[in-house]
Amino acid sequence: MTHRRIRNGALALSAAALLTVVAAGQAGASAASPTSAAARAANCVRVSHSSGYVTQTVKVTNNCTYTVSFSVRRVGPDSPCFIVGPNRWRSYKWGNGLNYQGIRWNCS
Repeated sequence: MTHRRIRNGALALSAAALLTVVAAGQAGASAASPTSAAARAANCVRVSHSSGYVTQTVKVTNNCTYTVSFSVRRVGPDSPCFIVGPNRWRSYKWGNGLNYQGIRWNCS
């Protein structure tokens, strides 16, 4: 399988998971629940994933007015928890052996 197919598949899975979180948030989750915080993050946080020959990188850009936290989900151990302030970004790079599976929000 090519890197492009893997990346596109991972992006499709991330988009599907994000839509599920947004739908759950719209289905009546309270404002204090982690699900609604993730749904709010979906509106103002940009996630990009790139894969090269040796490494992969995820960049999370926080365009929100509040701080968000995330960890990168991948086959094997997840990344550490990162905290990103308003109008800031954070990236995480790792070797290609652990495939990207998406983002886990509110890890702190």
